[in-house]
Amino acid sequence: MDVNQKQTVIALNQLIEVDKDSELACMTGASEVRNAELRDILASTAESCRASVKELQSLVSAMGGEPSDRGSMNGMLFRGWMAFRHMLSPSNDDAVLGMCEHEEEAARREYQSVMMKSLPPEANAALQRQYGTLMLHHDRLHAMRGMQIH
Repeated sequence: MDVNQKQTVIALNQLIEVDKDSELACMTGASEVRNAELRDILASTAESCRASVKELQSLVSAMGGEPSDRGSMNGMLFRGWMAFRHMLSPSNDDAVLGMCEHEEEAARREYQSVMMKSLPPEANAALQRQYGTLMLHHDRLHAMRGMQIH
């Protein structure tokens, strides 16, 4: 594996971690919210993140790298904070939504950073498509915030 491939594998593994963080946050959020529409959006977002993780893992494996299979330490800590906050205020869908938005925002920033790098065409195409889906989910979550659900 040459230097460019190693750098691409590292970058894709970073995206796997943030996608995994988003997936886990949205799955947790979907199990905690009372609003059915928000629950469906969070479950759909989690499924989309799961699909992105699988695709990225396939790309890393095809390049001869070892794909990551877990989220980041920051994501784990954030989910712990999310669980604690939910214990303090279990009926607050807005708080859960805000925390899921936070994870989606972190993923958005990481995708933007990685897409600025020189990547193989197949990785670039996958990231462009995944980023578009990420933005659709992010916009849906943000729109729910504007509905002032409780």
